[in-house]
Amino acid sequence: MKTAKTLASTISAALLLIAAHARATEPLDALKEANPSLYQLYNNYPMYHDGLRDYANKQGFRRPIENLATIVHEIIHIDSFVHQGFFVDGVYYEPYLRADAWPSLTNEQVRPYLRDHERGSIYRLYALNTPRNHLGNIVDEINVYGHVLPFVCKAEPESAEKQVKNLIGFLHLSEGYLRTLRTMMPGEYIQLVRNKETRGILVLVIQRAWKALRACGVPEQAIPAQEAAYFVQASGTAK
Repeated sequence: MKTAKTLASTISAALLLIAAHARATEPLDALKEANPSLYQLYNNYPMYHDGLRDYANKQGFRRPIENLATIVHEIIHIDSFVHQGFFVDGVYYEPYLRADAWPSLTNEQVRPYLRDHERGSIYRLYALNTPRNHLGNIVDEINVYGHVLPFVCKAEPESAEKQVKNLIGFLHLSEGYLRTLRTMMPGEYIQLVRNKETRGILVLVIQRAWKALRACGVPEQAIPAQEAAYFVQASGTAK
């Protein structure tokens, strides 16, 4: 019995040491392992770390991994702006947020046409407070969440729900945009389909978001995808 108790105590102590080591090495080591390009990006902007860490805490992202993910989230926005291209796994894609590359429809204009299920927390907290933003800005947010969600799901799954909810909220907005363009502004919809750069980043970002949600265990029926699927289909026939 003494041997068993001694062994149990040894195992318990070892587990405590492992846990302590994990706390010391994470979350940056976890980020480096999960996504080296995001780890490098984080290290490119040390001047923002402290301020963004405080911002993340104030936003309620206080667990270690979700806090780091929020910092990285904002740094992706900053880096995309600096390079005037959407950061996707270390590559920058045009046209970024150039107004002439995106349909003229804005958050303010699309609001009346959004369906009830598209008016969730992201609608209330984001769309209502950014009336002049357009589809490109929605893509920017989807892109950022699509990058950080896999990291959070793998390293701190108990914090994934917030990220999932926000990403789905932005996908709902993109669905509302695409449906409104398709049904009420067909000329701009066709123009969007035919613009190789814009449709390319739109499709790439949304499909990456779908993949991230599936990998996080989100059921297929919970992923907003109908209008984007129509758009992908139309893009396949575009010249």
